Amino acid sequence: MSRRPASSAPRRHPIARQVAVSLGLAAAGLIPVTVPADERPSGCAFAPGIEWPELRTLEGGLTEIDADHVRRDGERISATGNVHLFEAGRRLDTDFLEYDRASGTARTEGDTRLFDGDLLLHTEGGEYRLDAETGEFRRIDFLVQSIPARGSAERGVQHAPHLHDFEDAEYTTCPVGNDSWWLRTGDLELDRESGVGVARNATIRFKGVPIAYTPYINFPLDDRRKSGFLLPSVGTGGRTGFDLSTPWYWNIAPNYDATFTPRIMEERGVMLGTEFRYLQPRHNGVLDVHYLPGDRETGEDRHFAQWRHQTRITSNLNLRLDAADVSDREYFFDFDRSDRYTGSTPYLRRSADLTWNQPAYRLRTRIEDYQIVDPDLSDAGEPYQRLPQITLEAGEYLGHGLSWDLDTELVRFARSETQSARPLGTRLDLNPEVRWRHDTGGFFFEPAVGIRHTRYELDRRGQDDRPESISRTVPRASIDTGLIFERPIADGRRLQTLEPRIFYGYVPFRDQNDIPIFDTGEADFSFDNLFSLDRFVGADRVGDTHQVTTALTTRIFDQQTGRERLSLSAGQIHYLEDREVRRALPNTRRGEPMTNSRSDLAVEGRVRIGDAWDGRGSILYNQDAGETTLAAVSVGYSPRERARINVGYRQREDRQREAGARSIDQTDVSVMWPVTERIDAIGRWNYSLQEERDLELLAGLQYRSCCYGVRVVARRALSFDETYDNSIYFQLTLDGLARFDSGVDSLLREGIAGYDARP
Repeated sequence: MSRRPASSAPRRHPIARQVAVSLGLAAAGLIPVTVPADERPSGCAFAPGIEWPELRTLEGGLTEIDADHVRRDGERISATGNVHLFEAGRRLDTDFLEYDRASGTARTEGDTRLFDGDLLLHTEGGEYRLDAETGEFRRIDFLVQSIPARGSAERGVQHAPHLHDFEDAEYTTCPVGNDSWWLRTGDLELDRESGVGVARNATIRFKGVPIAYTPYINFPLDDRRKSGFLLPSVGTGGRTGFDLSTPWYWNIAPNYDATFTPRIMEERGVMLGTEFRYLQPRHNGVLDVHYLPGDRETGEDRHFAQWRHQTRITSNLNLRLDAADVSDREYFFDFDRSDRYTGSTPYLRRSADLTWNQPAYRLRTRIEDYQIVDPDLSDAGEPYQRLPQITLEAGEYLGHGLSWDLDTELVRFARSETQSARPLGTRLDLNPEVRWRHDTGGFFFEPAVGIRHTRYELDRRGQDDRPESISRTVPRASIDTGLIFERPIADGRRLQTLEPRIFYGYVPFRDQNDIPIFDTGEADFSFDNLFSLDRFVGADRVGDTHQVTTALTTRIFDQQTGRERLSLSAGQIHYLEDREVRRALPNTRRGEPMTNSRSDLAVEGRVRIGDAWDGRGSILYNQDAGETTLAAVSVGYSPRERARINVGYRQREDRQREAGARSIDQTDVSVMWPVTERIDAIGRWNYSLQEERDLELLAGLQYRSCCYGVRVVARRALSFDETYDNSIYFQLTLDGLARFDSGVDSLLREGIAGYDARP
């Protein structure tokens, strides 16, 4: 066998993909996250210059030996000079070979290579038993093609075809010539059959500096999930101080796993987080618990617990549970980095749903409760409990364009506090509708009629003059019609449409002063609401209206691909009568009628210019007041992969003070831009023009090498108490050991539209 080139087989070889221990829950099972090798930067080939030995196909269990000199003495064969031994699926190359046919043992001396199609061992000699596929070797360099990975050892033992044990070993997934990180260990076990690597008395060295020691660690060799420590996350925050999380993952079974995460916070203490997940053919769920005994800042025990569960009782009957509890209202503001909720969450929702599904209907029974977690929200602002809520959604297409729908709800409203004067009781709501649609492709005509009947039985009236039994019946009718015109443009490469649309709706007035407000609010006005008769979300108010909506839409499509390049729509409601029904606050009478003869002019659009520019916008303009009541515009520029700039503006006038609306006037700029092939700059600036202050500042860098990744992010965010919380996040990923999302990925995905984390 020819000697290996000095540059082609040092004691270190690479990995071509990163195995991440991110725990996504899929419908078919629990799966890890892997990143293809082609998403790495260029110049990250596994082992450039390495020539993998060629295997031969042999039949009948034959063993074939090629050499310069061969001598046979009975069952013993000696061979020297360019010795090549071939068996089915294996090859042994060496300078000197002694082979005992009776025992199936091959002893080698000098430069030796053993290759099984995946693992290449380069040794200074040893003993190999061909029949059992076991052996012992000394001074080893190895390459594993399937992981891929490389390493070295003073001594190695092959216990089975896919099981190797190395002493005084080194292991890395970095390419040949790249020594960015090493796992140095007294004992290294690679089990390619189970896909697990195990190291004992191991030190992780990054850039030549030891960064971690562990008496035991295991890591994945393929896409299967493995038990063991995940990489820690390190950061600092104004509320926590130095913040370190060290998760340990337990792969209990193919359908069970758990992650235990001790979190050490300089200013708070030690919190233990536990996430347990389970998956069965008929049910699955997640139990998430975080507990901090004796918070150093408050002196109180802090906790958060949530249980999410789904059960398929039969093919048509399903149960869904979502239960959560938190120790106090400030929890998410103090510890939002590690939990599902953030400081903007006003309350926790706890519910249990039992749903029966059929092709023509869906019957659901729900029990629902809430816990306030917003420090600024009083107990009176807590939503009603639903004990229970029963809904029936039914509908069927009868043919010839005729269809019917029925929405039915029976719900009992209760409250956890007893001092409030807010009403309690039961509500029954029936909302059937029949519609007929005639559609030729270029013209459609769709009339619809319906009726809404709602009845209340009150246990606590909330007002002395409010009756205990209340009913309301309101008919409704609408006609929706439109045309679609088409014409080719741009020499036939594109198609433009012109789509005029008219919508007529009528809902008569019904006095609803005596009806309490349980769960109803005014719907946000938008372009889509131009074609709806519902001014309210919820059954406690049915808005009266007599209206005609006119709208016009134009679109431009690529003729070849069908891709939409432009969509621009404008529309307005013209009111034929005043609207008298207004949403009233609890314990108040209805407000003054709305006398305006037309709604805001609603304009919305989407555009894509080439493959780099895209934009969208929505504007509401009050022609009577001559002002814009809402504007939301965003423009994105992405000239190539991993390069994107977003510029957005949002403005909303507070015209519904009784509904708790707030005026908004904000700009939002975010960017992800490659500084080099391997370095991305990331940032966000969210600014309030109205308050003249920053809402969030975020800046960071992410670096992707051939075998590791680093992400550093600094964040300054305005908190609920009008103070700024300053945080720094640091994440290190060593390919092939583990990848742990410390919250940086989710933080950036929420703040930067189109963000894509480096693998």
